[in-house]
Amino acid sequence: MGRCKKESKVVAYSLSGKLYKIYDSAKEASLSFGHRRTVDKCLRGENLTAFNLQWKRFDKCNIPTRITPLKKEKRVTVSNPIALIDENGNIIKKYPSIKRAALENNVDPHSIRNVLSGKYKFAKGKRYIKL
Repeated sequence: MGRCKKESKVVAYSLSGKLYKIYDSAKEASLSFGHRRTVDKCLRGENLTAFNLQWKRFDKCNIPTRITPLKKEKRVTVSNPIALIDENGNIIKKYPSIKRAALENNVDPHSIRNVLSGKYKFAKGKRYIKL
């Protein structure tokens, strides 16, 4: 009966934890998806997933067929509507977000945030309020 040689493999698992594929190296795995170093970041713990897969490194003799499932959190974008106002406080235009107001008025979004927080009175000569 032969012994298993110690040899490290890079293993891809689905988000549900099922074994997907085994690779000889992180470079081989990344290149199979058309990228260079993406899988390395997962193996180092910098990213949770790459290519919608979990990545682990195991000795070739001890590769589990299942690992703990990973639930990716969905990002929730919260829009905070704001408005551009005139010198009398009348609303000139409403915006769904600071980002949209900044883009349409060619103003840095940080400047608008500073106006809304009371740090500044104007952002490029314009006043904004939270709705």
